[in-house]
Amino acid sequence: MRLTAILLFAVALAPATATAAVGQTAPERNLLKLSAGSNAAREIVLTSVMRKQVAAHINATAMIEPDARAVAHITSRIPARVVKLVAEPGQHVKAGETLAILSSVEMGQAKAEYLKTRSLEAIAEQNLKREQDLYAKKIAPMKDLLAARAARDTALAQLKTARETLRLLIPAEDLNRLDWSETGPVLSEFPLVSPIDGTLVKRNLTIGAMIDREQEPLIVIDLSRVWVLAGVFEHDLAGLSKGETAQITVDAYPGKTFEGKVTYIGDEIDRTSRTVQARIEVPNPDHLLKPGMFAHATISESSARQVLAAPESAVYESGGRKVAFVQTGPESFAVRPVTIGSVGDGTVEVLSGLHEGDRVVSHGGLVLKTLMTKSSAD
Repeated sequence: MRLTAILLFAVALAPATATAAVGQTAPERNLLKLSAGSNAAREIVLTSVMRKQVAAHINATAMIEPDARAVAHITSRIPARVVKLVAEPGQHVKAGETLAILSSVEMGQAKAEYLKTRSLEAIAEQNLKREQDLYAKKIAPMKDLLAARAARDTALAQLKTARETLRLLIPAEDLNRLDWSETGPVLSEFPLVSPIDGTLVKRNLTIGAMIDREQEPLIVIDLSRVWVLAGVFEHDLAGLSKGETAQITVDAYPGKTFEGKVTYIGDEIDRTSRTVQARIEVPNPDHLLKPGMFAHATISESSARQVLAAPESAVYESGGRKVAFVQTGPESFAVRPVTIGSVGDGTVEVLSGLHEGDRVVSHGGLVLKTLMTKSSAD
């Protein structure tokens, strides 16, 4: 049945007028009218916009990210070839656990140089002690003692140089255990180890492949605690503070809620989204929350607040914007673009577009939306 069969309507697109005189209300620009006594008019339900005290919470969309303090990018400090793969992707590893074994000529040379200078320094130290004893017994001249001391100092300097070079390549504890051995590990081989407890989430290595310091073939992340990075709109900042609790939900686990605390609030507003980033730290002992997941955060405020509220059903989507229909006469309604804030308990926080006491259409407004769409098309 055609809409005109049940409605006698007039869409008044009021032209722009001169600025209203002081004390007068500017005329409504987009007016929709229904015929008195029509079925559409009888289905309209009006509700007043009023101020109310709302449950103090902030809603925000969010993204799951790993705790930046618990992420380790592991690579070789020198060019090396992969000899053996030890840990598998997805495996939980401990700090110090070997992930892969590499081989490098440069590593072998650095270890050999260190062992050689260590041996030479020990010999020079023994020779110095011998010359000191001979000099004390007046058997050796002073020049021999001075020469032995100079040789010891030179050997010590060479040892320190070789040690510092090797300390850049291997941990100090491995350096202390290093020694010549016919049956021990090959000097050119060395392990890549995890510096933290966590899960090996990336292993971009194959046996025989060459890697260098520019690559990051291994990544270990401790997922026992994650960050939830929430975009909080600037109009909600007054109620946001560090230490507040937050409830996190994700689509992957319907009905399940994760709890965390706000630990950081950004200092800059994103100029595109008009949001500030809030960081929520969430325990994740079962590793259910995965980096990259979309999430929804509900942050509890420290106190309740008064807001201008309208029924959630009074807000309609139209052409990418939100609008409400405000009664201006017995069967006439103005189209008002609105900006809303938090949503809950069947009501929405009105940030702009409506005033306290406005009578808005809370039910039966689809016919008005149809009229608005038709008038826009015309």
